[in-house]
Amino acid sequence: MGMGLKIDEEEESMDLLVESMRNTYADTVREALKDYEFSFVISDPRLPDNPIVYASEGFFKMTGYSRDEVVGHNCRFLQGPDTDRRTVLELRDAIREERQAQVRILNYTKDGRPFWNLFHLAPVFSKADGTVIHFVGVQTPISPQLASTDNIPSCLVSSQTLLPQKLSLVVGSHVENDAVSEPLLITPKTVSNCLSESFKQLSANGPSAAEDSKGNSQGTEEVKATDAVKCLVSQLVASSKGKEGVDEKRCKQLSECPAEGVVNSSLMLSLTRIQQSFVLADPNLPDMPIVHASDLFLHLTGYSREEVVGRNCRFLQGPDTDPAAVEQIRESIRQDKPCSVRILNYRKDRRPFWNLLHLSPVRSCGGKVAFYVGVQLQVMAADEEVEEGSGLSAQMKQLSAVGAIRVAVRSLQGGGLRRCAGSSS
Repeated sequence: MGMGLKIDEEEESMDLLVESMRNTYADTVREALKDYEFSFVISDPRLPDNPIVYASEGFFKMTGYSRDEVVGHNCRFLQGPDTDRRTVLELRDAIREERQAQVRILNYTKDGRPFWNLFHLAPVFSKADGTVIHFVGVQTPISPQLASTDNIPSCLVSSQTLLPQKLSLVVGSHVENDAVSEPLLITPKTVSNCLSESFKQLSANGPSAAEDSKGNSQGTEEVKATDAVKCLVSQLVASSKGKEGVDEKRCKQLSECPAEGVVNSSLMLSLTRIQQSFVLADPNLPDMPIVHASDLFLHLTGYSREEVVGRNCRFLQGPDTDPAAVEQIRESIRQDKPCSVRILNYRKDRRPFWNLLHLSPVRSCGGKVAFYVGVQLQVMAADEEVEEGSGLSAQMKQLSAVGAIRVAVRSLQGGGLRRCAGSSS
């Protein structure tokens, strides 16, 4: 029985990985991505632990891992004993804040050999609501000498540099014998050739040769990685499915689509780990709609997520709901204060249930009320006493859920908490 359940879970997980690409891009996208022979991965932050959903052949060759060992796993398996934790945190911040980043990081192949990696990360956004659909990560091998250089120029990681408008990119002209040549056209093949050549030179010549050309190479590898991300993001945009597709920029503010319930992807992942019945509502939007509902809330009430997100919580009320309890909730919201109240609510099939509701404001790192969280606890009757054993424990779980949500929200820096149109950070 246990083995069968495990197999079912594994099959369901694999289906999600396949659907991650299939639901967003045309069927031809995988063939198109095969033209990119350099090392890169695509991950999905909407799935638990931000797993890899696609990896290039170049990635398998560089790391020594097979497809089955990579797809479905978080990129952290490349880390090792001497990987700089500060660099790891820098990447986590970029993912949490849904922005691009470029870092030098020490990674490890499958057989344990360390290699320096110039890692370039960029988000890809939904056209429909601005959520992050995927992250693209390009790996470029570099010598230890290049890895020890100072900061990467910020101009190389601006949104204008990273995010192109067309698949074939003209990136500028170069000078040869005092004459300006034709603009350089960047295509999947030219980028692949450049990065493949870097890998061959590093393997053949070793660190000493790289040190000799350090002055010339310092910016070259960074530009190559940037060009690679440009091509990949443009390919995904070109291969995406119309209105359900992707874009290189955030297209909407949260306030433009309250019915969609757009919540930062990193915050969403944190919320899915909280095993309580709860909803998150946004008081800064008209009619304070629900922007997230937990699976246990959906199970308790019988509603689907689509029927809940974007609506005010009052749909749970019914003919015998006490107006005094409703007014107590409204008053706590007006005063930005928490409250606990027993209230008669109704499931989708109109069956009533007594709900011990704990409502609390959740403030952003700037001190403003960003959300209200409502944690539901089903009780048998309106006057049920809270027992010292299970009852008290259940209430403590409610408070624990509120605390976990507060930590998740406050850990996001200003740009990561709420989406702003045209933002580049």
